[in-house]
Amino acid sequence: MAHREFIDSQGIQWEVWTVFPEYAERRRGSLPEAAPRVDRRGRSEFRVPLGTEWAGGWLCFKSRAEKRRLAPVPEAWADMPDADLERLCQSAKPTRSPRRLIE
Repeated sequence: MAHREFIDSQGIQWEVWTVFPEYAERRRGSLPEAAPRVDRRGRSEFRVPLGTEWAGGWLCFKSRAEKRRLAPVPEAWADMPDADLERLCQSAKPTRSPRRLIE
């Protein structure tokens, strides 16, 4: 997994890395109505269904204030100039931040 940091034109520091979900085929959507709904996973963990656009992986952007993701992962993103990464970050979709119990 490649990882980069850059500072955008507003002075905000961002971390950037790739995310490739495991078991993407289970995240692509619901089963047909006729299919039995049997959970064959051996683990009981929380999973959020993702749309097909995210199944192939995404680029994650994280600053102190927010997190964004962009799919599909652009080729050679790890070698791009900071200005190009900033443009990708601006076009990335914001994600919901988890609630923090302690600040």
